[in-house]
Amino acid sequence: MTSDTTKPEQFEEVLTSVAESIGSTLGNIAAKANAAKEALTPSPATQRKVVTRAKSVERRAKAITRKVARKVSKGAKKVAAGAKRVEKAAGKKAKKAKKVARKAVKKAKRR
Repeated sequence: MTSDTTKPEQFEEVLTSVAESIGSTLGNIAAKANAAKEALTPSPATQRKVVTRAKSVERRAKAITRKVARKVSKGAKKVAAGAKRVEKAAGKKAKKAKKVARKAVKKAKRR
């Protein structure tokens, strides 16, 4: 009869050990899942850093855009001024040519 009484106790010990092991494993899995969720969910501090960084990048981009626009505008003004100079010079040459042509016509008529 001693063998009958010892078997259930050993069986209970094995069951208890298995249950503890399963509980421990489930606890570890739950802890890892929670840690993963925390890592994937941005914290307020991380969110602030992201927003601050995004704002600084946006400011920098706008500043670069303004600089480029200024340079392009300056280049366009130079081209326009150059074109104006060329146009003015061409106008002067045309006037001079017209004057010379008139003089030549007058001279030809006098002959």
